[in-house]
Amino acid sequence: MSFPRSRIINDRDIEEYLSALEGGYLSEDGMEMSDTEDNEESIFYTNRNEPLQDVEDDDNLENEPTLHEEQVDVHDPPLIQETVASKAGENSACSTWVLDKRKLIWKKSTLQFSESNVEFEGSTDLGTEITALKTPYQCFNYFFTTELCNKIISETNLYATQLNPENRFNLSHYDLKKFLGILLYMSVQHFPSTRKYWSRRFGFEPIKQTMNVNTFEKIKKYIHFNDNDKYIPVNQPGHDRLYKVRPIIDSLNQTFSSVKKHQRLSIDEQMCATKVGHYLKQYLPNKPHKWGFKLYVLCSVFGFAYKFEIYSGQDISTRPEGEPDLGSTNNIVLRLTRDVPRMVNHIIFFDNFYTSVPLVIYLAKQGIHCLGTIQQNRIPNNKLPDKKEMMKKNTPRGTYEERTASYEGVDLACIAWKDNKIVTMLSSYVGTEPVSTVKRFDKKTRERVDILCPKSITEYNSHMRGVDLLDSFMGRYHIRVKSRKWYIRIFFHLFDLAVINSWIIYKNNAIKEKVAKKNILNLGEFRNDLAYVLCNSGTNENKRGRPSSSSLEQELQAKKKRLQSKPIPPLDIRMDGLGHWPDVGVSLRCKYPHCTGYTTISCAKCGINLCLNKNNNCFTRFHTT
Repeated sequence: MSFPRSRIINDRDIEEYLSALEGGYLSEDGMEMSDTEDNEESIFYTNRNEPLQDVEDDDNLENEPTLHEEQVDVHDPPLIQETVASKAGENSACSTWVLDKRKLIWKKSTLQFSESNVEFEGSTDLGTEITALKTPYQCFNYFFTTELCNKIISETNLYATQLNPENRFNLSHYDLKKFLGILLYMSVQHFPSTRKYWSRRFGFEPIKQTMNVNTFEKIKKYIHFNDNDKYIPVNQPGHDRLYKVRPIIDSLNQTFSSVKKHQRLSIDEQMCATKVGHYLKQYLPNKPHKWGFKLYVLCSVFGFAYKFEIYSGQDISTRPEGEPDLGSTNNIVLRLTRDVPRMVNHIIFFDNFYTSVPLVIYLAKQGIHCLGTIQQNRIPNNKLPDKKEMMKKNTPRGTYEERTASYEGVDLACIAWKDNKIVTMLSSYVGTEPVSTVKRFDKKTRERVDILCPKSITEYNSHMRGVDLLDSFMGRYHIRVKSRKWYIRIFFHLFDLAVINSWIIYKNNAIKEKVAKKNILNLGEFRNDLAYVLCNSGTNENKRGRPSSSSLEQELQAKKKRLQSKPIPPLDIRMDGLGHWPDVGVSLRCKYPHCTGYTTISCAKCGINLCLNKNNNCFTRFHTT
C-alpha cells in the first residue's frame, strides 16, 4: 500500500495503514546489537519484480542475528488497547479482560532475579515411545505418520480422478515414500534443474534407480492433501484460506506438540520463501528471504518446533473457555501456548511485535513467565527516561534504568538499556540485577571495551535464538524443487520442518545412548540416510518406536569396517521384509557376524553374500534379528 504524493494523508489511508500493522505485516525480527551505530542504507527498487529476484538470489540462511535490538517507533504495531474485550458475537467462550491503568503504578526499584522462583517443576522426559527411536527412518515416521501418508495417497488419487475419470494414475504408499526420498536427495545434491538428476551422463544414480522422471513429475502434478469438492467458498461460514494444506498442518502440529517441552521457549516469525504469486504472501524486511508465506513458530532453544501457525489473516480455531481476546497479535501467542503446561514455570521469549502488558500479566497468572522487547509507548504510565535524553552523548553506553510495578499480584519490570540504540524490555521474572558486562567497539579508542549489561538482556539473548537456529538448519538443506502451486511450496516447507525435528530427536537419543560424537549423523548425512531408506525400504510395517537389535547392529558395523566391500544396508532396509530374495552369484565371504564361511548366495536387495544351507541360515537371521 502506498500513500498519495500530496503532503496531506486522508483518514482512509491512515486507517488502512494501521490495519496493516495490526494484521501482522510489520514486526521486529530481532535486536541487532552490532558494534557500529551506523544504520544500513535503505534499498529502493525501480520496479516491483526486483524484490522477488532479490529474495530468490539469497539462498543461504547462515547470517544469523547475534543480538536483538528495538526498531524505530514508526515501524511498530499500534498500541494494544488497554481495555481488551471480545467482539460481539465472535466467540461465546471469549471473556472480557480490562487493564485498569490506575492500578499500574511504576516505581524506581529492582525486580530481583532468583533461580528458585523460576525453578522448572515440569517434566522433560520424552517417554519410551520417543527414546526408543534409534534410526533416522524411525524418528521421521514418528512425526510423518502412516495416517498422514494414507491421507495424502487417498486425496492424491481422488484429485487425479477428478481431473480425468479415465486417468489410470494410482499412487501407492511405496511410491509416496520414494517421492519423498527423492525430494530429500535433491535437497542435499544440487543440480541446475529437476530433469538433470536423470541425465544419462551426469545424472544422480540413486535417484535414477529409484524412479523415472515421468513418474516423479506425475506425482508432483497430482499430489493433493484435501478434497476440493468439500472446499467452502469465500464469504461462507467455515471458509478456510489454508484448506488445501490443513490436514498437513493439523497432523504435524499434533505430533510436534506430543514432545515434552523444555522450560525456555521462544516465539518468532519464519518465512517460507517462494516466487509463487498469492495474496497470503508477506514481506519481512529483516529475514534473509523477505517474500513468502509467514509462519509463527514456538521453538525450543535447540531449534525444535513444538507448534507453528501459518499467517492467513483469519483465526478459525475455537477459543477455549476463559481465554481472553487480547487482540490479533497477542492472540497468536495465546494459540501457540495452549499446549504449554501451566503453573510449572515455563518461560516464553518474544520480540516487540507480540509484547504487551496485558499479555505478560495474563500469562504470568497462568504460571508462565515472559520476557520480551517492547516499545515504550505500549507501557501505560511509563516512567522510563525519554529515549532522546538517554541517547545524548553525555550518557555513556551501557547506562540502564529500571521501573517495577505490581498488578493483581503479578510483579512487572521494564528496563531501558543504552547500546547503539535504546533497548526496552518487559518481564515478569527478571530485572537488571545481577548486572554483567559485554564487549563493544569504542570508536574513540578504536578498541573493544566492557560496558554494563542488565540480566534481562543477557537472559533474552541467550534463549531467543530458537527460531533463528531453526532458520539456519533449513537454510543449509531445503527442498529447492519449483512448483507453481502455492500449497505445494508450503508442503515442501513443512516436510523440511518435520525432517529437522526428526534430526533433533535423533541427536538427543544418540547423546543419551552415549554414542560417540563422530558416529552421530550431521544434518546432511541424516537427510541422505533417510532418503536412502525411503527410496529402498518396504512399507508393509509401521516402524514407529520399534526397538533395534543393538548387539547385532554393533557387530555388523564392526564387520563393515574390517571388510572394504559392499556396504551393510541400514537397519530399516534389512528388516523391512520386502524384496529380499536369494540370488546366486560368485563365491564370497558371508557378511553375517562371526561367520567365516564362503557362499554363492546373496540378497538381491541388500547386495551382500549370506549363507543359506542346512548348516548355516545366515540369510534368515540377517533379515529378522
